[in-house]
Amino acid sequence: MLKRLEVRNLAVIREATLELGPGLNVLTGETGAGKSLLVDALALLLGARSEGLLGPFGDSLLVTAFFQGEGEERILSRRVGGRSTPRIDGEVVSLKELQEEAERWLSLHAQHTAIALLSPKRQRELLDALLPPGLLQEYGEAYRKHQALLAEKRTLEEALRAKTEREDLLRFQLKEILEASPRPGEDQELLAEAQRLRHLEALRERSGKAYALLAEGGALDLLQAALRELRAGSRFDPALEALAKDLEATLEGGRAVARELEDYLESLEGDPSRLAQLEERLSLLERLKRKYGPTLEEVLRYRERAEEELKALEGGEERLLKLERALRVASEALYKAGERLSEARLEAARKLEKEMETELSALGFPKARFQVELKPLPEPGPQGLEEVLFRFSANPHLPPAPLSAASGGELSRIALALALLTGAEAPTVVFDEVDTGVGGETAWKVAERLAQLGQARQVLVVTHLPQIAARAKRHLRVVKEGEEVRIEVLEGEKRIRELARLLSGQYTEAALAHARLLLEGNGHLAQDWVEAQE
Repeated sequence: MLKRLEVRNLAVIREATLELGPGLNVLTGETGAGKSLLVDALALLLGARSEGLLGPFGDSLLVTAFFQGEGEERILSRRVGGRSTPRIDGEVVSLKELQEEAERWLSLHAQHTAIALLSPKRQRELLDALLPPGLLQEYGEAYRKHQALLAEKRTLEEALRAKTEREDLLRFQLKEILEASPRPGEDQELLAEAQRLRHLEALRERSGKAYALLAEGGALDLLQAALRELRAGSRFDPALEALAKDLEATLEGGRAVARELEDYLESLEGDPSRLAQLEERLSLLERLKRKYGPTLEEVLRYRERAEEELKALEGGEERLLKLERALRVASEALYKAGERLSEARLEAARKLEKEMETELSALGFPKARFQVELKPLPEPGPQGLEEVLFRFSANPHLPPAPLSAASGGELSRIALALALLTGAEAPTVVFDEVDTGVGGETAWKVAERLAQLGQARQVLVVTHLPQIAARAKRHLRVVKEGEEVRIEVLEGEKRIRELARLLSGQYTEAALAHARLLLEGNGHLAQDWVEAQE
Protein backbone atom coordinates (compact mmCIF):
# COMPACT_ATOMS: atom_id res chain seq x y z
CA MET A 1 0.00 0.00 0.00
CA LEU A 2 0.95 3.68 -0.25
CA LYS A 3 2.27 4.77 3.14
CA ARG A 4 3.31 8.33 2.34
CA LEU A 5 3.36 10.77 -0.57
CA GLU A 6 5.68 13.77 -0.50
CA VAL A 7 5.24 16.63 -2.97
CA ARG A 8 7.41 19.69 -3.54
CA ASN A 9 6.75 22.64 -5.86
CA LEU A 10 3.76 21.07 -7.59
CA ALA A 11 1.64 23.91 -9.04
CA VAL A 12 0.25 25.82 -6.00
CA ILE A 13 1.71 23.34 -3.53
CA ARG A 14 5.07 24.43 -2.12
CA GLU A 15 5.44 21.33 0.01
CA ALA A 16 2.95 18.75 1.29
CA THR A 17 2.95 15.27 2.81
CA LEU A 18 0.08 12.83 2.50
CA GLU A 19 0.08 9.87 4.91
CA LEU A 20 -2.42 7.10 4.21
CA GLY A 21 -3.66 4.07 6.10
CA PRO A 22 -5.14 0.74 5.01
CA GLY A 23 -8.70 0.50 3.71
CA LEU A 24 -10.70 3.48 2.50
CA ASN A 25 -9.00 6.89 2.69
CA VAL A 26 -10.83 10.06 1.62
CA LEU A 27 -9.45 13.47 0.70
CA THR A 28 -11.73 16.49 0.97
CA GLY A 29 -11.28 20.25 0.93
CA GLU A 30 -12.48 23.47 -0.61
CA THR A 31 -12.49 23.83 -4.39
CA GLY A 32 -9.05 24.98 -5.55
CA ALA A 33 -7.24 23.81 -2.43
CA GLY A 34 -5.18 21.31 -4.43
CA LYS A 35 -6.88 17.94 -3.86
CA SER A 36 -6.63 16.79 -7.47
CA LEU A 37 -3.01 17.96 -7.65
CA LEU A 38 -2.11 15.10 -5.32
CA VAL A 39 -3.69 12.74 -7.84
CA ASP A 40 -1.64 14.47 -10.55
CA ALA A 41 1.46 13.81 -8.44
CA LEU A 42 0.73 10.07 -8.45
CA ALA A 43 0.04 10.24 -12.19
CA LEU A 44 3.58 11.55 -12.72
CA LEU A 45 4.92 8.31 -11.24
CA LEU A 46 2.80 6.44 -13.78
CA GLY A 47 4.44 8.30 -16.66
CA ALA A 48 1.95 11.17 -17.12
CA ARG A 49 3.11 14.39 -18.76
CA SER A 50 4.10 17.26 -16.48
CA GLU A 51 2.99 20.32 -18.49
CA GLY A 52 1.59 23.03 -16.25
CA LEU A 53 2.52 21.29 -13.00
CA LEU A 54 5.87 22.97 -12.27
CA GLY A 55 5.25 25.45 -9.46
CA PRO A 56 6.77 28.89 -8.77
CA PHE A 57 8.74 27.77 -5.70
CA GLY A 58 11.85 26.45 -7.46
CA ASP A 59 13.24 25.24 -10.77
CA SER A 60 11.96 21.65 -10.39
CA LEU A 61 9.14 19.69 -8.80
CA LEU A 62 9.63 16.46 -6.90
CA VAL A 63 7.19 13.65 -6.16
CA THR A 64 8.20 10.81 -3.82
CA ALA A 65 5.96 7.85 -2.90
CA PHE A 66 6.72 5.28 -0.20
CA PHE A 67 5.06 1.90 -0.79
CA GLN A 68 4.97 -1.13 1.50
CA GLY A 69 3.78 -4.65 0.76
CA GLU A 70 4.28 -8.13 2.14
CA GLY A 71 8.01 -8.27 2.87
CA GLU A 72 8.73 -5.55 0.31
CA GLU A 73 9.22 -1.80 0.32
CA ARG A 74 9.75 0.60 -2.57
CA ILE A 75 10.49 4.30 -2.82
CA LEU A 76 9.48 5.76 -6.18
CA SER A 77 10.31 9.33 -7.11
CA ARG A 78 10.31 11.61 -10.11
CA ARG A 79 11.91 15.02 -10.42
CA VAL A 80 10.71 17.25 -13.26
CA GLY A 81 12.47 20.42 -14.43
CA GLY A 82 16.19 21.09 -14.41
CA ARG A 83 17.49 17.54 -14.51
CA SER A 84 14.41 15.32 -14.85
CA THR A 85 15.20 12.16 -12.92
CA PRO A 86 13.04 9.08 -12.25
CA ARG A 87 14.33 6.90 -9.40
CA ILE A 88 13.50 3.58 -7.76
CA ASP A 89 14.93 3.18 -4.27
CA GLY A 90 17.30 6.05 -5.01
CA GLU A 91 18.68 4.48 -8.20
CA VAL A 92 18.24 6.40 -11.44
CA VAL A 93 16.03 4.53 -13.93
CA SER A 94 14.21 5.24 -17.19
CA LEU A 95 10.71 6.73 -17.11
CA LYS A 96 9.36 3.47 -18.55
CA GLU A 97 10.95 1.46 -15.74
CA LEU A 98 9.45 3.83 -13.16
CA GLN A 99 6.03 3.54 -14.80
CA GLU A 100 6.17 -0.28 -14.85
CA GLU A 101 7.14 -0.42 -11.18
CA ALA A 102 4.46 2.12 -10.20
CA GLU A 103 1.81 0.04 -12.02
CA ARG A 104 2.62 -2.88 -9.71
CA TRP A 105 1.53 -0.79 -6.72
CA LEU A 106 -0.96 1.74 -8.01
CA SER A 107 -4.10 2.08 -10.17
CA LEU A 108 -5.33 5.57 -10.95
CA HIS A 109 -8.77 6.57 -12.21
CA ALA A 110 -9.50 10.23 -12.94
CA GLN A 111 -10.60 12.62 -15.69
CA HIS A 112 -7.24 13.02 -17.40
CA THR A 113 -5.26 10.24 -15.74
CA ALA A 114 -7.14 7.03 -16.56
CA ILE A 115 -3.79 5.64 -17.50
CA ALA A 116 -4.26 1.89 -17.16
CA LEU A 117 -7.95 1.27 -17.80
CA LEU A 118 -7.91 2.61 -21.37
CA SER A 119 -5.17 0.25 -22.55
CA PRO A 120 -6.16 -3.04 -24.26
CA LYS A 121 -3.52 -4.75 -22.12
CA ARG A 122 -5.22 -3.69 -18.89
CA GLN A 123 -8.68 -4.58 -20.20
CA ARG A 124 -7.44 -8.04 -21.13
CA GLU A 125 -5.89 -8.47 -17.67
CA LEU A 126 -9.19 -7.53 -16.01
CA LEU A 127 -11.11 -10.09 -18.08
CA ASP A 128 -8.44 -12.76 -17.57
CA ALA A 129 -8.75 -12.34 -13.80
CA LEU A 130 -12.07 -14.20 -14.17
CA LEU A 131 -10.62 -17.21 -16.03
CA PRO A 132 -10.10 -20.68 -14.54
CA PRO A 133 -6.53 -21.11 -13.26
CA GLY A 134 -3.95 -22.68 -15.56
CA LEU A 135 -5.39 -21.67 -18.95
CA LEU A 136 -3.10 -18.68 -19.42
CA GLN A 137 -0.03 -20.63 -18.31
CA GLU A 138 -0.91 -23.52 -20.65
CA TYR A 139 -1.28 -21.16 -23.60
CA GLY A 140 1.89 -19.24 -22.67
CA GLU A 141 3.97 -22.42 -22.62
CA ALA A 142 2.57 -23.53 -25.99
CA TYR A 143 3.23 -20.07 -27.45
CA ARG A 144 6.85 -19.96 -26.21
CA LYS A 145 7.54 -23.45 -27.61
CA HIS A 146 6.00 -22.50 -30.96
CA GLN A 147 7.98 -19.24 -31.13
CA ALA A 148 11.25 -21.01 -30.29
CA LEU A 149 10.73 -23.55 -33.09
CA LEU A 150 9.69 -20.79 -35.48
CA ALA A 151 12.82 -18.77 -34.71
CA GLU A 152 15.00 -21.85 -35.20
CA LYS A 153 13.30 -22.58 -38.52
CA ARG A 154 13.81 -19.00 -39.74
CA THR A 155 17.47 -19.08 -38.76
CA LEU A 156 18.01 -22.38 -40.56
CA GLU A 157 16.15 -21.18 -43.65
CA GLU A 158 18.31 -18.08 -43.75
CA ALA A 159 21.39 -20.23 -43.46
CA LEU A 160 20.17 -22.57 -46.19
CA ARG A 161 19.50 -19.64 -48.53
CA ALA A 162 23.19 -18.80 -48.33
CA LYS A 163 24.10 -22.48 -48.13
CA THR A 164 25.44 -22.97 -51.66
CA GLU A 165 27.64 -19.92 -51.53
CA ARG A 166 28.89 -20.82 -48.05
CA GLU A 167 29.52 -24.44 -48.99
CA ASP A 168 31.54 -23.40 -52.05
CA LEU A 169 33.63 -21.06 -49.91
CA LEU A 170 34.24 -23.69 -47.22
CA ARG A 171 35.17 -26.33 -49.77
CA PHE A 172 37.62 -23.93 -51.45
CA GLN A 173 39.19 -23.05 -48.10
CA LEU A 174 39.46 -26.68 -47.03
CA LYS A 175 40.98 -27.64 -50.38
CA GLU A 176 43.54 -24.86 -50.04
CA ILE A 177 44.55 -25.95 -46.53
CA LEU A 178 44.47 -29.70 -47.22
CA GLU A 179 46.56 -29.39 -50.39
CA ALA A 180 49.17 -27.37 -48.48
CA SER A 181 49.17 -29.92 -45.62
CA PRO A 182 50.98 -27.63 -43.17
CA ARG A 183 52.61 -29.05 -40.05
CA PRO A 184 52.78 -27.20 -36.73
CA GLY A 185 56.17 -25.42 -36.58
CA GLU A 186 56.97 -26.22 -40.21
CA ASP A 187 57.37 -22.54 -41.13
CA GLN A 188 60.06 -22.03 -38.48
CA GLU A 189 61.99 -25.08 -39.67
CA LEU A 190 61.87 -23.98 -43.31
CA LEU A 191 62.78 -20.42 -42.42
CA ALA A 192 65.96 -21.61 -40.68
CA GLU A 193 66.98 -23.67 -43.72
CA ALA A 194 66.24 -20.81 -46.09
CA GLN A 195 68.31 -18.42 -44.00
CA ARG A 196 71.30 -20.80 -44.36
CA LEU A 197 70.96 -21.01 -48.12
CA ARG A 198 70.42 -17.27 -48.52
CA HIS A 199 73.73 -16.50 -46.74
CA LEU A 200 75.83 -19.38 -48.05
CA GLU A 201 78.84 -17.24 -49.07
CA ALA A 202 78.99 -15.44 -45.75
CA LEU A 203 78.83 -18.77 -43.90
CA ARG A 204 81.57 -20.24 -46.09
CA GLU A 205 83.81 -17.21 -45.54
CA ARG A 206 83.37 -17.04 -41.76
CA SER A 207 83.66 -20.76 -41.08
CA GLY A 208 86.64 -21.01 -43.47
CA LYS A 209 88.55 -18.28 -41.64
CA ALA A 210 87.82 -19.96 -38.32
CA TYR A 211 89.13 -23.29 -39.63
CA ALA A 212 92.24 -21.65 -41.05
CA LEU A 213 93.04 -19.95 -37.75
CA LEU A 214 92.73 -23.23 -35.89
CA ALA A 215 94.30 -25.71 -38.27
CA GLU A 216 96.53 -23.70 -40.55
CA GLY A 217 97.25 -20.57 -38.52
CA GLY A 218 99.03 -22.52 -35.80
CA ALA A 219 96.49 -22.05 -33.00
CA LEU A 220 96.46 -25.78 -32.27
CA ASP A 221 100.27 -25.99 -32.55
CA LEU A 222 100.66 -23.19 -30.03
CA LEU A 223 98.29 -24.96 -27.63
CA GLN A 224 100.31 -28.18 -28.09
CA ALA A 225 103.60 -26.37 -27.35
CA ALA A 226 102.12 -24.75 -24.25
CA LEU A 227 100.92 -28.17 -23.04
CA ARG A 228 104.45 -29.61 -23.36
CA GLU A 229 105.89 -26.79 -21.28
CA LEU A 230 103.30 -27.27 -18.52
CA ARG A 231 103.95 -30.98 -18.33
CA ALA A 232 107.71 -30.43 -18.14
CA GLY A 233 107.22 -27.94 -15.33
CA SER A 234 104.81 -30.20 -13.44
CA ARG A 235 107.78 -32.47 -12.54
CA PHE A 236 108.94 -29.75 -10.20
CA ASP A 237 105.52 -28.40 -9.09
CA PRO A 238 102.43 -30.64 -9.06
CA ALA A 239 100.21 -27.55 -9.19
CA LEU A 240 101.00 -27.22 -12.93
CA GLU A 241 99.58 -30.68 -13.56
CA ALA A 242 96.00 -29.46 -13.08
CA LEU A 243 96.57 -26.59 -15.50
CA ALA A 244 98.06 -29.03 -17.99
CA LYS A 245 94.93 -31.18 -17.83
CA ASP A 246 92.70 -28.15 -18.42
CA LEU A 247 94.80 -27.08 -21.38
CA GLU A 248 94.76 -30.63 -22.78
CA ALA A 249 90.93 -30.59 -22.68
CA THR A 250 90.96 -27.27 -24.47
CA LEU A 251 93.29 -28.65 -27.12
CA GLU A 252 91.05 -31.66 -27.71
CA GLY A 253 88.04 -29.36 -27.98
CA GLY A 254 89.85 -27.19 -30.51
CA ARG A 255 90.79 -30.24 -32.60
CA ALA A 256 87.12 -31.43 -32.52
CA VAL A 257 85.89 -28.00 -33.62
CA ALA A 258 88.45 -27.99 -36.45
CA ARG A 259 87.24 -31.40 -37.66
CA GLU A 260 83.56 -30.27 -37.55
CA LEU A 261 84.42 -27.07 -39.36
CA GLU A 262 86.15 -29.10 -42.05
CA ASP A 263 83.02 -31.26 -42.47
CA TYR A 264 80.81 -28.15 -42.38
CA LEU A 265 82.83 -26.50 -45.15
CA GLU A 266 82.53 -29.58 -47.31
CA SER A 267 78.70 -29.55 -46.78
CA LEU A 268 78.31 -25.90 -47.77
CA GLU A 269 77.18 -26.48 -51.30
CA GLY A 270 74.80 -24.09 -53.01
CA ASP A 271 71.46 -25.45 -54.27
CA PRO A 272 69.47 -22.71 -56.04
CA SER A 273 66.56 -25.07 -56.75
CA ARG A 274 66.24 -26.00 -53.07
CA LEU A 275 66.21 -22.34 -52.05
CA ALA A 276 63.51 -21.62 -54.62
CA GLN A 277 61.45 -24.50 -53.25
CA LEU A 278 61.83 -23.17 -49.72
CA GLU A 279 60.85 -19.65 -50.74
CA GLU A 280 57.78 -20.92 -52.55
CA ARG A 281 56.71 -23.10 -49.60
CA LEU A 282 57.24 -20.27 -47.10
CA SER A 283 55.21 -17.93 -49.29
CA LEU A 284 52.34 -20.47 -49.35
CA LEU A 285 52.44 -20.89 -45.57
CA GLU A 286 52.44 -17.11 -45.03
CA ARG A 287 49.42 -16.77 -47.29
CA LEU A 288 47.57 -19.41 -45.28
CA LYS A 289 48.45 -17.64 -42.01
CA ARG A 290 47.20 -14.29 -43.33
CA LYS A 291 43.87 -15.83 -44.36
CA TYR A 292 43.12 -18.30 -41.59
CA GLY A 293 45.23 -17.48 -38.55
CA PRO A 294 48.38 -15.81 -37.30
CA THR A 295 50.02 -19.24 -36.77
CA LEU A 296 49.95 -22.61 -38.53
CA GLU A 297 48.31 -24.04 -35.41
CA GLU A 298 45.43 -21.57 -35.93
CA VAL A 299 45.25 -22.52 -39.61
CA LEU A 300 44.78 -26.15 -38.64
CA ARG A 301 42.11 -25.26 -36.06
CA TYR A 302 40.26 -23.24 -38.72
CA ARG A 303 40.31 -26.33 -40.94
CA GLU A 304 38.62 -28.36 -38.19
CA ARG A 305 35.92 -25.71 -37.69
CA ALA A 306 35.30 -25.47 -41.43
CA GLU A 307 34.92 -29.25 -41.68
CA GLU A 308 32.33 -29.21 -38.86
CA GLU A 309 30.38 -26.33 -40.42
CA LEU A 310 30.38 -27.97 -43.82
CA LYS A 311 29.09 -31.18 -42.29
CA ALA A 312 26.31 -29.23 -40.52
CA LEU A 313 25.32 -27.44 -43.72
CA GLU A 314 25.19 -30.66 -45.65
CA GLY A 315 22.59 -31.95 -43.15
CA GLY A 316 20.54 -28.73 -43.14
CA GLU A 317 17.70 -29.89 -45.38
CA GLU A 318 17.08 -32.94 -43.22
CA ARG A 319 17.04 -30.82 -40.07
CA LEU A 320 14.65 -28.39 -41.73
CA LEU A 321 12.21 -31.20 -42.48
CA LYS A 322 12.34 -32.32 -38.84
CA LEU A 323 11.79 -28.75 -37.67
CA GLU A 324 8.80 -28.31 -39.96
CA ARG A 325 7.22 -31.49 -38.60
CA ALA A 326 7.83 -30.34 -35.00
CA LEU A 327 6.46 -26.90 -35.86
CA ARG A 328 3.24 -28.35 -37.25
CA VAL A 329 2.72 -30.30 -34.02
CA ALA A 330 3.50 -27.20 -31.91
CA SER A 331 1.18 -25.04 -34.04
CA GLU A 332 -1.68 -27.47 -33.57
CA ALA A 333 -1.08 -27.53 -29.81
CA LEU A 334 -0.93 -23.71 -29.75
CA TYR A 335 -4.26 -23.32 -31.55
CA LYS A 336 -5.93 -25.89 -29.33
CA ALA A 337 -4.70 -24.08 -26.20
CA GLY A 338 -5.74 -20.78 -27.78
CA GLU A 339 -9.24 -22.06 -28.56
CA ARG A 340 -9.68 -23.27 -24.98
CA LEU A 341 -8.54 -19.84 -23.78
CA SER A 342 -10.88 -18.06 -26.21
CA GLU A 343 -13.86 -20.16 -25.11
CA ALA A 344 -13.15 -19.37 -21.47
CA ARG A 345 -12.77 -15.67 -22.29
CA LEU A 346 -16.05 -15.63 -24.17
CA GLU A 347 -17.85 -17.22 -21.23
CA ALA A 348 -16.17 -14.78 -18.80
CA ALA A 349 -16.99 -11.84 -21.11
CA ARG A 350 -20.72 -12.67 -21.24
CA LYS A 351 -20.83 -13.04 -17.47
CA LEU A 352 -18.91 -9.78 -16.93
CA GLU A 353 -21.23 -7.91 -19.29
CA LYS A 354 -24.31 -8.90 -17.28
CA GLU A 355 -22.72 -8.21 -13.91
CA MET A 356 -21.28 -4.88 -15.08
CA GLU A 357 -24.66 -3.65 -16.34
CA THR A 358 -26.22 -4.57 -12.99
CA GLU A 359 -23.43 -2.87 -11.07
CA LEU A 360 -23.39 0.22 -13.28
CA SER A 361 -27.15 0.57 -12.89
CA ALA A 362 -26.64 0.74 -9.13
CA LEU A 363 -23.88 3.31 -9.66
CA GLY A 364 -26.12 5.75 -11.50
CA PHE A 365 -26.30 4.36 -15.04
CA PRO A 366 -29.69 2.62 -15.18
CA LYS A 367 -29.66 2.22 -18.97
CA ALA A 368 -25.96 1.48 -19.31
CA ARG A 369 -24.70 -1.09 -21.75
CA PHE A 370 -21.31 -2.72 -21.27
CA GLN A 371 -19.77 -4.96 -23.92
CA VAL A 372 -16.60 -7.02 -24.06
CA GLU A 373 -15.39 -7.39 -27.62
CA LEU A 374 -13.03 -10.26 -28.46
CA LYS A 375 -11.33 -9.18 -31.66
CA PRO A 376 -9.45 -12.01 -33.43
CA LEU A 377 -5.79 -11.38 -34.13
CA PRO A 378 -4.33 -12.13 -37.58
CA GLU A 379 -2.00 -14.64 -35.92
CA PRO A 380 -1.55 -15.99 -32.37
CA GLY A 381 -0.14 -13.45 -29.94
CA PRO A 382 1.72 -13.95 -26.68
CA GLN A 383 -1.56 -13.63 -24.73
CA GLY A 384 -3.98 -15.48 -26.98
CA LEU A 385 -5.82 -15.49 -30.27
CA GLU A 386 -7.68 -12.22 -29.71
CA GLU A 387 -7.42 -8.79 -28.17
CA VAL A 388 -9.93 -7.56 -25.61
CA LEU A 389 -11.80 -4.28 -25.95
CA PHE A 390 -14.28 -2.89 -23.43
CA ARG A 391 -17.17 -0.78 -24.75
CA PHE A 392 -19.63 1.34 -22.78
CA SER A 393 -22.66 3.52 -23.34
CA ALA A 394 -24.70 5.31 -20.69
CA ASN A 395 -27.29 6.36 -23.29
CA PRO A 396 -29.62 3.61 -24.57
CA HIS A 397 -29.88 5.41 -27.92
CA LEU A 398 -26.13 5.33 -28.57
CA PRO A 399 -24.15 2.18 -29.37
CA PRO A 400 -21.42 1.19 -26.91
CA ALA A 401 -18.10 2.91 -27.69
CA PRO A 402 -14.52 2.33 -26.50
CA LEU A 403 -13.84 3.55 -22.97
CA SER A 404 -11.73 6.38 -24.35
CA ALA A 405 -15.02 8.11 -25.24
CA ALA A 406 -16.28 8.02 -21.63
CA SER A 407 -16.06 11.00 -19.28
CA GLY A 408 -13.85 11.05 -16.20
CA GLY A 409 -16.78 10.44 -13.86
CA GLU A 410 -18.02 7.56 -16.00
CA LEU A 411 -14.56 6.01 -16.19
CA SER A 412 -14.12 6.20 -12.43
CA ARG A 413 -17.39 4.38 -11.77
CA ILE A 414 -16.64 1.83 -14.51
CA ALA A 415 -13.25 1.25 -12.84
CA LEU A 416 -14.94 0.87 -9.45
CA ALA A 417 -17.37 -1.71 -10.79
CA LEU A 418 -14.57 -3.62 -12.56
CA ALA A 419 -12.44 -3.59 -9.42
CA LEU A 420 -15.26 -5.11 -7.39
CA LEU A 421 -16.16 -7.75 -9.98
CA THR A 422 -12.68 -8.85 -11.09
CA GLY A 423 -10.52 -8.24 -8.01
CA ALA A 424 -7.66 -7.46 -10.39
CA GLU A 425 -6.68 -3.98 -9.24
CA ALA A 426 -3.29 -2.96 -7.86
CA PRO A 427 -2.80 -2.88 -4.04
CA THR A 428 -3.61 0.87 -4.01
CA VAL A 429 -6.53 2.26 -6.04
CA VAL A 430 -7.08 6.00 -6.46
CA PHE A 431 -10.36 7.57 -7.61
CA ASP A 432 -10.90 11.20 -8.54
CA GLU A 433 -14.30 12.33 -9.81
CA VAL A 434 -15.93 8.99 -8.97
CA ASP A 435 -18.71 11.10 -7.44
CA THR A 436 -19.10 13.50 -10.38
CA GLY A 437 -22.80 14.03 -11.07
CA VAL A 438 -23.75 11.60 -8.30
CA GLY A 439 -26.45 12.24 -5.71
CA GLY A 440 -29.39 10.67 -3.94
CA GLU A 441 -29.52 6.89 -3.79
CA THR A 442 -26.58 6.53 -6.16
CA ALA A 443 -24.28 8.39 -3.77
CA TRP A 444 -25.02 5.88 -1.02
CA LYS A 445 -24.33 2.98 -3.34
CA VAL A 446 -21.05 4.46 -4.57
CA ALA A 447 -20.00 4.98 -0.96
CA GLU A 448 -21.00 1.42 -0.07
CA ARG A 449 -18.99 -0.05 -2.94
CA LEU A 450 -15.91 2.06 -2.19
CA ALA A 451 -16.02 0.80 1.39
CA GLN A 452 -16.43 -2.74 0.08
CA LEU A 453 -13.38 -2.33 -2.16
CA GLY A 454 -11.50 -0.91 0.81
CA GLN A 455 -11.82 -4.25 2.57
CA ALA A 456 -9.55 -5.86 -0.04
CA ARG A 457 -7.47 -2.89 -1.23
CA GLN A 458 -6.14 0.41 -0.04
CA VAL A 459 -8.44 3.01 -1.62
CA LEU A 460 -7.92 6.76 -1.87
CA VAL A 461 -10.90 8.86 -3.01
CA VAL A 462 -10.98 12.58 -3.72
CA THR A 463 -14.61 13.45 -2.96
CA HIS A 464 -17.15 16.10 -2.05
CA LEU A 465 -19.83 13.62 -0.96
CA PRO A 466 -20.41 13.24 2.79
CA GLN A 467 -21.73 9.71 2.23
CA ILE A 468 -18.29 8.62 0.95
CA ALA A 469 -16.33 10.66 3.49
CA ALA A 470 -18.26 9.14 6.40
CA ARG A 471 -17.36 5.58 5.30
CA ALA A 472 -13.61 6.23 5.35
CA LYS A 473 -11.23 4.73 7.85
CA ARG A 474 -8.98 7.76 7.41
CA HIS A 475 -10.27 11.23 6.54
CA LEU A 476 -7.80 13.85 5.31
CA ARG A 477 -8.47 17.44 4.39
CA VAL A 478 -6.47 19.70 2.09
CA VAL A 479 -6.27 23.25 3.44
CA LYS A 480 -4.86 26.21 1.52
CA GLU A 481 -3.65 29.17 3.57
CA GLY A 482 -2.16 31.87 1.38
CA GLU A 483 0.65 30.21 -0.57
CA GLU A 484 0.83 27.28 1.83
CA VAL A 485 -1.05 24.00 1.35
CA ARG A 486 -1.22 21.54 4.19
CA ILE A 487 -2.95 18.21 4.73
CA GLU A 488 -4.52 17.46 8.06
CA VAL A 489 -5.95 14.25 9.46
CA LEU A 490 -9.52 14.84 10.64
CA GLU A 491 -10.72 13.20 13.82
CA GLY A 492 -13.42 13.88 16.37
CA GLU A 493 -15.06 17.27 16.16
CA LYS A 494 -12.92 18.40 13.21
CA ARG A 495 -14.20 15.52 11.12
CA ILE A 496 -17.81 16.26 12.13
CA ARG A 497 -17.41 19.90 11.07
CA GLU A 498 -16.00 18.82 7.69
CA LEU A 499 -18.90 16.42 7.16
CA ALA A 500 -21.30 19.26 8.05
CA ARG A 501 -19.62 21.46 5.45
CA LEU A 502 -20.01 18.70 2.86
CA LEU A 503 -23.64 18.20 3.87
CA SER A 504 -24.81 21.80 3.64
CA GLY A 505 -21.88 24.13 3.24
CA GLN A 506 -22.60 25.48 6.74
CA TYR A 507 -21.80 24.69 10.33
CA THR A 508 -25.33 25.03 11.74
CA GLU A 509 -26.45 22.96 14.68
CA ALA A 510 -28.70 20.95 12.37
CA ALA A 511 -25.82 20.22 9.96
CA LEU A 512 -23.49 19.26 12.81
CA ALA A 513 -26.14 16.99 14.33
CA HIS A 514 -26.73 15.22 11.05
CA ALA A 515 -22.97 14.95 10.52
CA ARG A 516 -22.69 13.14 13.86
CA LEU A 517 -25.53 10.81 12.89
CA LEU A 518 -23.92 10.16 9.53
CA LEU A 519 -20.57 9.35 11.11
CA GLU A 520 -22.08 7.18 13.83
CA GLY A 521 -23.99 5.25 11.21
CA ASN A 522 -20.81 4.90 9.11
CA GLY A 523 -22.47 6.65 6.22
CA HIS A 524 -25.83 4.89 6.47
CA LEU A 525 -27.95 7.39 8.49
CA ALA A 526 -29.39 10.80 7.63
CA GLN A 527 -30.08 9.73 4.04
CA ASP A 528 -33.35 11.61 3.89
CA TRP A 529 -31.74 14.77 5.29
CA VAL A 530 -28.89 14.66 2.76
CA GLU A 531 -31.31 14.09 -0.10
CA ALA A 532 -33.41 17.01 1.13
CA GLN A 533 -30.36 19.26 1.03
CA GLU A 534 -29.71 18.23 -2.56
